[in-house]
Amino acid sequence: MQDTPHGWYVHMIEIRRNEKLVSVGLFVLAVLVGGWFRFAQLSLKPFHHDEGVNSYFLLALAKQGSTAYKYNPENYHGPTLYYFALMALRAFGESDFALRFWPCLFGVLSIVLLWWWREHLGTVGLPVAAFLMALSPGLIFFSRYFIHEMMFGWCSLAIAVGAWRYAATKDFKWMALVAIAAGILFATKETALITAVVLLVALICASLWDIVRMLLHEHRFTPAALVKQLRRDWAAVRPSLDHALSALIIFIFINVFFYSSAFTNWGGVADAFKAIMHWTKERSGTDHVHSTFYYLGILLKLELPLLVGGVLAGLVILWRGTRFWLFVGAWTFGITLAYSVIPYKTPWLMVSILLPLALVCGYAAEQLYGLFAPLTWRVVWLGLLLFTLIICWRMARLVNFEKYEDNSNSTAYFADWGKQLKLTPYLDGQYGYVYAQTDRDFLEFVRTVKQAAAQFPTQKETGIHVGSPEYWPLPWYLRDYPNVAYSGTLPEKLDEGALVQPIVIARADQQPRMQEAPGWRQVGREYTLRPGVQLLVYVRDEQ
Repeated sequence: MQDTPHGWYVHMIEIRRNEKLVSVGLFVLAVLVGGWFRFAQLSLKPFHHDEGVNSYFLLALAKQGSTAYKYNPENYHGPTLYYFALMALRAFGESDFALRFWPCLFGVLSIVLLWWWREHLGTVGLPVAAFLMALSPGLIFFSRYFIHEMMFGWCSLAIAVGAWRYAATKDFKWMALVAIAAGILFATKETALITAVVLLVALICASLWDIVRMLLHEHRFTPAALVKQLRRDWAAVRPSLDHALSALIIFIFINVFFYSSAFTNWGGVADAFKAIMHWTKERSGTDHVHSTFYYLGILLKLELPLLVGGVLAGLVILWRGTRFWLFVGAWTFGITLAYSVIPYKTPWLMVSILLPLALVCGYAAEQLYGLFAPLTWRVVWLGLLLFTLIICWRMARLVNFEKYEDNSNSTAYFADWGKQLKLTPYLDGQYGYVYAQTDRDFLEFVRTVKQAAAQFPTQKETGIHVGSPEYWPLPWYLRDYPNVAYSGTLPEKLDEGALVQPIVIARADQQPRMQEAPGWRQVGREYTLRPGVQLLVYVRDEQ
């Protein structure tokens, strides 16, 4: 039957159906793989300094209510992380898993969102983009981190997905998704304004480019024709008044709820506006100022497949990209440019770059697959994609499960080659995801402190004096000990019972004073908190 036109047509339908089934199956597999990389061994990596601070705010909120935590525009970021984590804390108890649960979940949900763009990605592009997200070392790294970034990244993607779906269907549920995601975005981090501007500018640029390209192709380009087409396009996608007002109410409610600490601190709403001015201040004197090419350097070292795929995608998009892909390409380029020109840079901002970058890589994979008409070349291309995902898997394992505390950031694609060429990203340890990470030795230090406390009859009430000026994330690990004094200094007198706490935690440079004080003995050895910070444990002899 296949020799007849009808038989050939049926055969092609069966092939397409099988391709879609395989594509869906691989997409589901990518979601599962992404979930495993994010949720597996969540306590493996000790809490970072920032995670320790965030846990302090969370515990205050959990134990004392909204009056204990109020949004402060001069410190840290928005309040959403703590209220989301509070739900996990109630469900799972005080554990590393509970605190890191929501960032992990948002990391997985970012992959799930691709399902609603499957028509644009195609049968090859959908699983490729999903696997690239699932196996991105950076997206995994910051999904396993109790900070705001992964929630922020999901919101950015959800806004784009919801807006595009609403324009196509006029279904209010997609407008509601935009409003909810935008509300959480602005209540999560002050950089929401950057994301909103980039998305809007990307949409405008994509629309203009697509219209100009169409008019030039039809040989009827004039300014008047351009304006007329813009008006026509806007009339086709603009929301109805009731949908727009409903979305605005949702957006405002979410921000007021979080910034007012569930309507208990109305000053927090005004502080949300002050935060924008605070984070635009000059920060040239901080440790977070890096080169304009900082993010490109990280991509080169740790996300090379995404970088290469992004370049290929950019060429294909400019050549034959639809308006949708012109938008995603402009979004990818725009957010990378925006964060690159700002001197203040941190590695976790890479999340906002990696998400759209994985999308355009999926598009490139789909388009190149379509260009390879002979089956042999398509098989070769699929084999190359599989090989790429395997090396992504290996890098993801290295960064997140083996060298997660490598503060020198020596892990990289072609590390030896990069050093031989004396490329800055390979020589400067700041280029990487590990950023003053707590050493794994710190967990042994915590065990030593708890063993020292166990020597006393009422170990939970045992007093602990933290004399080291650097101790985060220690408060999270000693949360069960109510009598811990975080003074950051040693008292003037350490003898004759001047210090009531029987355990002292000191920094290495405070060791001479502890050795001179009678009645104290060191237990254990010298432990590393993070590079350059060593901690010691002392116990009073008289019990």
